[in-house]
Amino acid sequence: MHPQANRTKTTASDCFRKAISLALTLPVMVVLICAQAPQPAQAFRFLKFGEYLNGTPKEKKDDSDVFGAEPADPEDTEAPGDSKDSKSANSKSGGKKTSSKGGSGSGETAKNAASKPEARREVVANPLEEVLNDLTQESGQIKEEDTSLPINKARKVDKHMRYGDAFFARRDLTNALLEYETVIKADSDNYKAHFMAGKVLMAMSDFEEALKEFQKAEALRPNAGDVHFIKGETLRMLGRHEAASIEYKRTLKANPGNALAYAYLGECYRMKHMYRSAIDECRRAIGLDPKSVIPHLIMAQCYASSRQPEQSLEEYKIALKMNDKDPVVHARCGLALGNLGKWDLAVNQFIRATDLDPRYSEGHAGLAYALAHLKRLKEALAEARIAVSLAPNDPDTHSNLAWVYAKKGDYLSAAVEYRLALKIDPKNAERHKALGMALKDAGDVDGAIAELLTVTQTSKDFEAELALQSLMQGRR
Repeated sequence: MHPQANRTKTTASDCFRKAISLALTLPVMVVLICAQAPQPAQAFRFLKFGEYLNGTPKEKKDDSDVFGAEPADPEDTEAPGDSKDSKSANSKSGGKKTSSKGGSGSGETAKNAASKPEARREVVANPLEEVLNDLTQESGQIKEEDTSLPINKARKVDKHMRYGDAFFARRDLTNALLEYETVIKADSDNYKAHFMAGKVLMAMSDFEEALKEFQKAEALRPNAGDVHFIKGETLRMLGRHEAASIEYKRTLKANPGNALAYAYLGECYRMKHMYRSAIDECRRAIGLDPKSVIPHLIMAQCYASSRQPEQSLEEYKIALKMNDKDPVVHARCGLALGNLGKWDLAVNQFIRATDLDPRYSEGHAGLAYALAHLKRLKEALAEARIAVSLAPNDPDTHSNLAWVYAKKGDYLSAAVEYRLALKIDPKNAERHKALGMALKDAGDVDGAIAELLTVTQTSKDFEAELALQSLMQGRR
């Protein structure tokens, strides 16, 4: 036979044998693959609600229980000793095939799982964690960071309130105000925060803003005597004596034993030139509190205003005997001595007042006033500037500095300070007159006429009228 024909016959027979072999092999492969494939009951573990309510969550079986052994992860390196143990364990269990049947399959997979590193075991994450956390919070365990909750809001308010009180006790007014404002932002209806913020603003001589805070406090507690008293103080410092006297009367209605309310009601009467009524109120205050110095100071001023300087000085001496460490008493005594023309003694009292309290603006202003009368104008100007720096929102400090400038002949600077004072207290006729006089001396006739006209239209002031007539005649 031809060689080419033999090769063709051989090739055909080989292909036939390979086809038969492949046909026999495919069913076997299918069986093996099915044996290795995971069964639904083993491949998926449905979590039960009771697993988490009855204690610690059950541990999840390794993937080898379901899918067979995994190839080693290159990152999961072991120590040399551990690798030898694992190799020996693998060599003992090697060659055995897992069965698709439940009993033998589970035994083999347990051995394979034991041969894997313990670090591979993980705990199933609790899918009910968020729900359980919510239940825990409802039972009373509150997160610290949740500041919207009432208890944490109260903690924040209490903390900043204590900080504010500590700063206020140290006279650190700026930080005290910041703390009280923080409390107000967290709790806008906090009575004490508004009350203390107003007190800080009063100490800073910002009486308009202080009054706003006290009005908010009054809205929260309309029958509280303390807020009516401090509101009366603020109005009195603003020169609104009629409104202040109403607040003092409300205070006495709530607390008839408040001696200071009687004393400051007398001060309001004094400012309205009702000296007899003022002295009567001060005597009522002394009857309630014989050790109080303030009624004696007010009575002394009443006597001075009614041209009884000797009686005025006697009241100041009584006040000094009662309290020699009070800078206010020394300053008022210095003023009484000045009214008697005893400026040297007055300077000593003002110096004593500023020594007791270097930040007492009225003491520095009074010292400037006394030094100017003694022609010590350079020293007087320095003290007047200190007073303004200590109480920039007090119109009296600006007026005092303006008066010292006028004494030095610097009328333009005096006019500037009077205008600053009038921005704070625009309805004060005395300051309008003083500004008009300063402008007249500075040569600003039109400005002087405008200010003096304001004075004559609001009050009967013969000095202002004479100055105005003089200026009007000079223009003709």
